[in-house]
Amino acid sequence: MMNSFEKLSLIFFFESFFCFSQPIITNYSTDNSGLTFNTVRCIVIQNNNKWFGTDNGLCSFDGQNWQTFTTENSPLLDDDIRSLKVENDSTLWIGTIQGGLYKKTNNTWINYNESNSGLHDNLVRGIEIDSSGSIWLATSEGVSRFDGENWQLWNIANNGLLTNNITSIRTGFLNEKYVGTINGGLLYFDELDNLSMHSIVESGLPDNSSLAIDIDSTGQPWFATPAAGLVTDWGNGGPWERWNMSNSPIPTNGLTCIAINQEDQRIFMGTELFGIIIKKGDVWFNYTQENIGLPEDYITSIAHESPTVKWIGTFNSGVVRIEEPNANLFDFEIQTLILYPTVIENDDNLHLSELVNGSVTIFNCSGQIVQEQSLQETSEFRFSVANSGFYYVKLSTNLQTYIFKIVVK
Repeated sequence: MMNSFEKLSLIFFFESFFCFSQPIITNYSTDNSGLTFNTVRCIVIQNNNKWFGTDNGLCSFDGQNWQTFTTENSPLLDDDIRSLKVENDSTLWIGTIQGGLYKKTNNTWINYNESNSGLHDNLVRGIEIDSSGSIWLATSEGVSRFDGENWQLWNIANNGLLTNNITSIRTGFLNEKYVGTINGGLLYFDELDNLSMHSIVESGLPDNSSLAIDIDSTGQPWFATPAAGLVTDWGNGGPWERWNMSNSPIPTNGLTCIAINQEDQRIFMGTELFGIIIKKGDVWFNYTQENIGLPEDYITSIAHESPTVKWIGTFNSGVVRIEEPNANLFDFEIQTLILYPTVIENDDNLHLSELVNGSVTIFNCSGQIVQEQSLQETSEFRFSVANSGFYYVKLSTNLQTYIFKIVVK
């Protein structure tokens, strides 16, 4: 995997978000569909079926017909669905708050819980399947693995985890596992299931909590955090890079979910107050109530059906189908200010492509301000910091705000 320096390029952002083509929005709720509850926690797609886990049952929709599964009409012992995972064309795994884990194959259901299996917790927040077919579970009592016969548990007592509160699990290309926690850092399992732990103290991880994880087309993990924004790992436990309110246009450091569109590598992120944030390379968009007509801005889950069709779970307004006009929505030319060079020595001058009136704020990778100055009809300024490394230059004018990434040798 390339490191940060090898992938360095001139980066510019807009403080405002843009939507040039209006997506088509369709909202399904308890008022107009077979959805059983308007809080949609998780979404997966199996063939033509969209599966929705809600606070009051499991629902499926094939584009015309709805099916619902609750404690009243199915083997479910709990209607509060928290996680879903498709294994194949006919098998769906279902995680609940109090009913444990379910394997649904066509009309056959199998329940695994604390009483009848090696599952140590009936709260299953996340489900993943590795390349050998083992099921990995994120629970509030640690990480569980089920190979079809045997169960294994990783927790504080057995393995020295910093917390048992597990939120999410994703498998990488080499069968490595990335595990998110609440206040316990990140857990990495290699292809042989050897465990390593990464935290703020141990590896400089920006946030010890991660609510959701996805893997891009190069195998790189991306983490949605509740306090540090978007985080990625350029190596194996660092170096870390993050995008937050200090160094990017992201309007909040609190992300609720993440889903990468594998066809064009757009990163979709959910928030509680700002709708959907979308990142493609150095360009950022935002989908909200205000600009595309979402029913609300509290996003709980995201799934990609195709390059242009997305399904969005909300906290109070059901599920939303977003159909974008074309797959190249983000392929446009931006007229922007240029800052150069991007690799400098300390105390070098940085040059702008035009005269600027405004202000410059320089942040280090931790988001701390290390330099501030005003600009008046100038096209250059001196860059003076204490240490070498990555820095972000935030340049604000009356019309626009730009963010540039700089390396000090």
